[in-house]
Amino acid sequence: MDHLWRETPLLYSKQASDRMNCDVYLKLENLQHMHSFKYRGISLFAQEALKVHGPSAHLIVASGGNAAYATCGVALALQMKCTAFVPLKSASVKPLLEAYGATVQVGGDNFQEALNRAKEAVASDPNAVLVPAYDHPTLWKGHSSLIKEISKQLPDESRKPDAIVCAVGGGGLLAGIILGCQEVEWDDVTILGMETQGSNCFYQSMLVNRTPAADPSAIGNSSDTVQDEKHQVKVSHLHRLTSKALCLGATSPTTGAVRLALDRRGLVRCVCTTDEMSVKASVDYLNEQKQLVELACATALVPAYDARILKSVSVLQDTRARDNKRPLVVFVVCGGANVNLDEMVAYNQMLRDLEETGRDPYADPFWLDGTIVS
Repeated sequence: MDHLWRETPLLYSKQASDRMNCDVYLKLENLQHMHSFKYRGISLFAQEALKVHGPSAHLIVASGGNAAYATCGVALALQMKCTAFVPLKSASVKPLLEAYGATVQVGGDNFQEALNRAKEAVASDPNAVLVPAYDHPTLWKGHSSLIKEISKQLPDESRKPDAIVCAVGGGGLLAGIILGCQEVEWDDVTILGMETQGSNCFYQSMLVNRTPAADPSAIGNSSDTVQDEKHQVKVSHLHRLTSKALCLGATSPTTGAVRLALDRRGLVRCVCTTDEMSVKASVDYLNEQKQLVELACATALVPAYDARILKSVSVLQDTRARDNKRPLVVFVVCGGANVNLDEMVAYNQMLRDLEETGRDPYADPFWLDGTIVS
């Protein structure tokens, strides 16, 4: 069976390239089906479920965001039954999901409670399959396809990026990027994983594995550290989420992605920004590229506007050390359906209020691999 995802454009950004003095390319996953990279992995997962269960397969997902949106779109494309369990705080997405033919159950104060209800439904239906949001190798395999596309879309296919920048929530996209880099022999390419303070479970998990004496809670919400025996890694479980970037809102990452990141030959650098930096990037991206992206996606775009981050990971270097070639950086514009005009108006007002106080979000400190950079 052919894959369901579409090949998305790789756009050269002259504005960002001139500003950062490097060649900047934008992988536009916001133009993927259902507006998110998640369609890649979830569609592959659903096709596998269809092979096992046949046309009676019933997709069940717990999510108030892009995982549910992608699952509903995939179910419609494959003519599969679909039920989405949505927490109360995301009840507004119910009509959107129902428009794709899904049954939507709203309840539970948070994602975990919605997930528990979804698991109960799966247990009572022999044809039901629980669709994971980010924690499954099949998802990662689907997501990895975007790297193969990038490798063929760059003007010089023999040239590797100096860095790939992506947003990180639970780590599914990152795991896919790592696997994709293995496939195209880009194992030495730096990957920059971007998170926000208050929603940085992956950052904290990488920190406790790389620097056992560090206190990960010092740069985010308080957390507990749990040892995962299967992958032999430590994982941080956040007590609560306080970031405005709701779609980065995993309380703990997938342990498999942490293991992949720790074992990778090329560095996986972890950066944590303030919400205000992401808000400014979302507004700047709209003004510059004329595209709306949700706050989680905008977090990955912060280094396209704040040169301190790429300089801190040694991507922006003297071109003489690169045979007079400028660095090449690919930003994964991961997309997302959780954005609307009212939010962007509110973000713009927030920035105006900050400007009146003399605060520039791009001057905010950020955290890189356990170190604060100002």
